[in-house]
Amino acid sequence: MLETSGIIFAGLLYKTASPAKSRVPLYRATCSRMSHIYKVHHIPTSNSNLLPFLAGKFASLRLSALSVSRTSFSSTFELESKFTASEWIDRLQRRGVETFVAVAYSPDTMPEHQTVDTGDWVGSVTLLGPTPKSIYDLPNSGGPSIGDDDVEDKWQICRLYNSPEHRRKGIAKMLINGAMEYSAKEAGVGRQSRVRLGIHPDNVLIKMLYDGLGFVDAGNCTLHDAFIINGDSDLLPEDGGASQPGVYHNPLGLLMMKTTAWEFDGAR
Repeated sequence: MLETSGIIFAGLLYKTASPAKSRVPLYRATCSRMSHIYKVHHIPTSNSNLLPFLAGKFASLRLSALSVSRTSFSSTFELESKFTASEWIDRLQRRGVETFVAVAYSPDTMPEHQTVDTGDWVGSVTLLGPTPKSIYDLPNSGGPSIGDDDVEDKWQICRLYNSPEHRRKGIAKMLINGAMEYSAKEAGVGRQSRVRLGIHPDNVLIKMLYDGLGFVDAGNCTLHDAFIINGDSDLLPEDGGASQPGVYHNPLGLLMMKTTAWEFDGAR
């Protein structure tokens, strides 16, 4: 067990061989604070009986995020509040979309009861991919070159949110590490996993978070790019934003990247 800043982590070692490939710290998706136990779950989408309930919880959390942190996302509350129940289910079930949620439990909750359908959902992040280089690459971004598909998997992290009353407890890091762990394991032993994300340039705190997790600057993107790489191209205006170039085609967004590789350490 590894204790860090009052949060207890246990898990696996993810590492890479060079500074350009970052190390994912010892991690498992559970941490304990005095007032709550937090656990990160990968939302299951194959259970047709449970999924409508989970989609409802996710919709509530997502709309709260869009209301509380309006400038942090490319999408808006006005757009997504119009989704029907079936549309929320469809969005969770989209191919290449993996959603992770942070759930808060009371301190006396037994481990076997710390399930995805219990507790309070207090954060989430979405992982998209793996995506072919032909779609993933943004040649005008000014970022580093992208590896070919035969040597690496390519992913996009988006929609990170942590409810205000549960911030400064390490939850955002848990969510990002959970997504990074998933992408590395999906790539497999000896294969690189590249993860990219986009942030608002004025969001200094979130930039510091990703800097601390080993992400590096990787160019810029437009709002039009952000909708596409975040899997929300269907939410763009009909003209793709051509009538509002200053809004949709101004490269103000900051891109960041991190590459990892997974090595099975034999401890599982």
